[in-house]
This record gives sequence, structure tokens and C-alpha cells, in this order.
Amino acid sequence: MKWKTLLVLVLSLGLLAACGSDEETSSDAENNEDAVSGATQVIVEDEASLLNGISEDGAWIVIFEEDMTVEEELVLAGGFTNKDEPARKLALYTQDEDRNITDSYTLTAPKLTVQNENARIQGGTFAGDVYVEANGFSIPKGTIDGNLYFASAEYQESADLSEGEVTGTVEVQGGEEADAVSGATKLVVEDADSLVSGLTAEGPWIIIFEEDLTVEEELVLAGGVTHRDEPARKLALYTQDEDRNITDSYTLTAPKLTVQNENARIQGGTFAGDVYVEANGFSIPKGTIDGNLYFASEEYQESADLSEGEVTGDVEVQ
Repeated sequence: MKWKTLLVLVLSLGLLAACGSDEETSSDAENNEDAVSGATQVIVEDEASLLNGISEDGAWIVIFEEDMTVEEELVLAGGFTNKDEPARKLALYTQDEDRNITDSYTLTAPKLTVQNENARIQGGTFAGDVYVEANGFSIPKGTIDGNLYFASAEYQESADLSEGEVTGTVEVQGGEEADAVSGATKLVVEDADSLVSGLTAEGPWIIIFEEDLTVEEELVLAGGVTHRDEPARKLALYTQDEDRNITDSYTLTAPKLTVQNENARIQGGTFAGDVYVEANGFSIPKGTIDGNLYFASEEYQESADLSEGEVTGDVEVQ
């Protein structure tokens, strides 16, 4: 009888210990769950999963495995964290085991509003306008094929666009357009007026031609423009394929072109006229100057690289 009583007691203690262990495990799981972020990732399969993924009930990282087009405006809701820091990411790419991007995708929508701090559009393209309502926005290896608007100057100043590209304007909504350093990254020339506007200090770093163009006035490629935090301007007198092979080259004809920006290039095509260089780092990769090339100082001439191009006329310090 005593043995039976002792056996029941042992079994009872074991049962209580097991229950206590289960409760502790459950409690630990609840404590470890990120109450702010919920699920860590959502893989987009269709429009419904995209809308759920970017909502307040979604995940900090939204992963794409193909291009997607939606007709409605999108909101990347706020309140999400990763590793206890505010963060959200539209991962528009796939990668290998070494984190090298293997494929990039495009999300197309009329508008995307970003409400989470430290949000990123990474590795691919958002085709549409983006409205940022939070600090720390960035586009690492990403492209916004549209305009980028910030709700305040603070949000714009906290953003990092250095590793990506914005094809349209960058500005504070309701304010002035961003300056040449952080503004539009490129301009496609449509006529003489758009060319002259693009060449100014308020223009982009890269000016793209899609046909030959002749203008009667003298041109100035103004200074003070940068690309990825370095002085740079380019007259891209060519089109290229996906592998960056030049498919067509074009000619810009004008009486004179004065170059005032550091590290300026005439690339992939021909400038027909005389060029006057007033800055360091001038080059003509796969380009031609069908005229004379004058440098304002020996320093500017010595810093230039003409090895990959051609000048048909004289090259001298004026």
C-alpha cells in the first residue's frame, strides 16, 4: 500500500513539473516574439499578398520573386522593426548564397507612400512616384522610375540616395525642387530648350541623347553637380543595350562648349565644335571632339584623360 502511495506521489510530481515546463516554454516564446514586427517576411505571390505584406499586419521585409503591376496606390505602413530598430524593406531582387543579386524585379504602381523609418527600396525598381513620410529612407542598388517627394526637409536630409537612382525630380512636397547634388539624376534631351536647361547648375549629372542635335548658341556645362557624392557630369551621346554595349551614337553640334564641372565626360558619341575645359578630370570615353580642345590651365590638361577618345583638332592650354 505504501509503495502504491509513493508511486502516485512520484507520478504527480512529474506531471506538475511537465506542466510547469510547458508554461515556461510558452511564456518564453511569447516574450521572444517581436510584438511590433510580427512576421519577419512576406513573399509576394499576387496583389493580395503584396497589400497584406505592406500593411500594418505585414512583415518588415517584403520579398519579390517576379515583376508586379498594381493599379491602386500603395502605403508601406509604419511601426515595424528589425533587430529592435525601425526598418522596412521592399526586396525587389533574388540573391545567391554570397548575397550577390541574381535577378532584379520591378513593382509598378501609381504611387507609394512610405511611413516607416529606415525604409528601403532595394535591388530593383519601383515604377511610379514615391512619397516619404519618415526619416532614414534609402534606395540601396534600387531605382525609382518616377519622382521622389519628401513630406519635410528633415525627411529629405535624413535620406540616403547615394547607392541608387531617381529618374525624376527629388523635392520636398510643397517646397522647392532639390538642388543638383540630390536632385534628378538624369535628363533625356528632347530639344534645344531641354538641353540648355539640363546643362545648367540645376540640371542632372547625366544628360542623355537619343538623336543628333544642332544648336546655334554656345553651351556651358555648369559646375557643382555630383554623382554618388563625387563631382561628375556626363553627356551621354549614345544608347546601349542591357549589357551596356553601345547600340547607337549621336552628334551634338554647337559653336562652343565650356565645361565647368569636375570629372565631366563626353561619352559614346561626338561633340562637333570647340571645347573649353575649366575644371579637373575631363575625359572622352569612346567619345569624339570634332574640333579643338582648349584647357584653361596646365593643371586641367594634366588631369584630363583623352586616351579612350579622339580629338580631331588642336589640344592646348589657351
